[in-house]
Amino acid sequence: MEEYRQIYTGVTLKAARTAELRTGIIPAARFADKLRRVALAAFKGYAPRDVIIRDVAEFNRKLYDVIVNRMGCAKGDLIRITVDVSYDEEGQRLIFGEPKIDRFVPESEIRAVYEAKIRDLEAELDRLRKELEEERSRRESLRRRLEELLKELGG
Repeated sequence: MEEYRQIYTGVTLKAARTAELRTGIIPAARFADKLRRVALAAFKGYAPRDVIIRDVAEFNRKLYDVIVNRMGCAKGDLIRITVDVSYDEEGQRLIFGEPKIDRFVPESEIRAVYEAKIRDLEAELDRLRKELEEERSRRESLRRRLEELLKELGG
C-alpha cells in the first residue's frame, strides 16, 4: 500500500473536506496540470469547480517558484508533490498546507558527482603526501646539519 502511495497519483481523505493530494512521480513540466486534476477529483462535490481551479492556479504559481527557481528543476526532471489541502466552505477557498516536493536524480548524475569528489579528495591526499615528504626531507636535513654542528662544537 505504501509503495502505491509513493509512486502513483492519488488522494487520501484525512478528515471532512481535507485531503492529501499526491501527483505521483511526474516530469516537472506537468506538475500544474497534475495538481489541478487531482484537486478537481478530490473536491468534486465539495467545492465549486471555479474555486478549485482558481485556488490551485494560485498555489501552482507559488510551487513554480520553488520547483524552478529554488530547486533548479528542469522540465524533464522527475518530481513528486504531496500536499494536504482543506476546503473552507465559509470562505469559499482551498487552503493548502506545506508541500513536500521530492526530486528524483538519475544514478548517473549522482555517480558523476561522487566520482568527481573522489578525484578531488585523491588529488588533495597526493598534495598532502608531497608536503609531508618535503617536511620529512627538511627535518632530516636539519637533523644532519645539527649533528654536524654538534661534532664541530664537541670535537
